[in-house]
Amino acid sequence: MSTSNRTLHPFIPATPGDRRSPCPALNALANHGYLPRNGQNIGLWHLIRAVQEVYNLSFILAALLALAGILLCGHAFRLDLDALAIHNKIEHDASLVHADASGQQRAPTEVDPKLLKSFLSHADPQRGMSLYDLAQVRISREAQLAHPLDLIHSQIGAAEAALCWLLLKQDTGRIPSSVLLQWYGEERLPDNWARPRHVIGLLDARTKAVEVANIMNSHRKSTCRGTPVFQPQCLRVRLKDNT
Repeated sequence: MSTSNRTLHPFIPATPGDRRSPCPALNALANHGYLPRNGQNIGLWHLIRAVQEVYNLSFILAALLALAGILLCGHAFRLDLDALAIHNKIEHDASLVHADASGQQRAPTEVDPKLLKSFLSHADPQRGMSLYDLAQVRISREAQLAHPLDLIHSQIGAAEAALCWLLLKQDTGRIPSSVLLQWYGEERLPDNWARPRHVIGLLDARTKAVEVANIMNSHRKSTCRGTPVFQPQCLRVRLKDNT
């Protein structure tokens, strides 16, 4: 981000009483003051404008994401960030850096240090993390579940990984580890990061989400050859192949 933007929108971590979500993109916007720093009572247009300004999403993509959040988790067309943690609405188990809901109505919104460390271990120390690497993290997290994600939430997970890559990648197609640490771990806009030069549209996000899902499905099929059918991650693959 430019120096002027960082001056106008300095990073200030959440304080007790502030609301935060399981989404690093929105938490970073609140921690920099593009959204209300208390994370409460966010209007639809405010949310759309902030996402467009900082992340250079198209109006259609920004509006769809904002509407989904507000319609599923909001109240009177306004949103408190912590409402996005309501389990199995948009939020789902197998988050990259947040612990599972484990029977609770809401998932944790604090970053889990062990999950963050595991997530960063998938990045090459010098080259960073590719889209393929992000898909591998999703495979690893979902493999830890006792019951697989339903189709909708599995697709949401793939879309989240794809959008992360589109927002943070450098020209090399990789995301530096330092950028991942600051965005996911500290929930701030990373140093030496600039918003994407080109507008990210709905088709861009959809195309990359499908690519992530295809990588994951290909890995599951190769892993499940010769394994017992009752294993949850393999049962889904076989049911899908038989439809």
